[in-house]
Amino acid sequence: MRRTSARIGDVQKGRGIMRKATITKKYLINCLKKYLVEYLYRPLTVRDIANYARTSTQPIYLNFSNMQNFKQAMVEDVFRDIHEAKKESVATLDPLYSFWHDYYVFASRNRALFFALFLNDIGCGPYIKERSFAYFQEAIAESAVFQCAQENDLRKYHEEALIFFSGLVLLFIREGCTDGNKDFIKDTMEYWERMLKKAKGVTRDHGRQGLLEVGTFAVEE
Repeated sequence: MRRTSARIGDVQKGRGIMRKATITKKYLINCLKKYLVEYLYRPLTVRDIANYARTSTQPIYLNFSNMQNFKQAMVEDVFRDIHEAKKESVATLDPLYSFWHDYYVFASRNRALFFALFLNDIGCGPYIKERSFAYFQEAIAESAVFQCAQENDLRKYHEEALIFFSGLVLLFIREGCTDGNKDFIKDTMEYWERMLKKAKGVTRDHGRQGLLEVGTFAVEE
């Protein structure tokens, strides 16, 4: 009778069988995101995340081979949220511009998490760059604005832009102020105007007015 009562108590408190049923990969990833936001500068360990998720380390190791794999799975989940969520408001922007606007939209909802991933060091810097670059390649493949086609140039453009826009996003999204949408898009276009003017094959005839007309036909003045 005591054993049965204890079992019922465990279920009521979220432990035992009920707890095991809720420990999914998605749940653990969400816990890792929340932990990053709450404890930005603490080292990331499996034990600490398990304690935060109110579980043992076993579910983490069952879903992820190690802590690095766990962090990378979380990064992939974040990038799906950034770039694959449907955003009607920028559907007609050139993909080169909307790619960076996706970061702005995400940060407006998740400023602390954006900072943790893109400006703080959680040991996933190279992987974050690779995931961003993969989506960047998809975006420019459909872009009427982007002129460069060399693989080494693509990486250069992307890495420089990722640094620039990570800072720019947080400059706009500060202290809950998220009303700079049009200004952010304007700065995005001006940045690429400057960069693409330096690219091989871009002439003066494709200067500011030409680039803006191609990519911003749906942006209201």
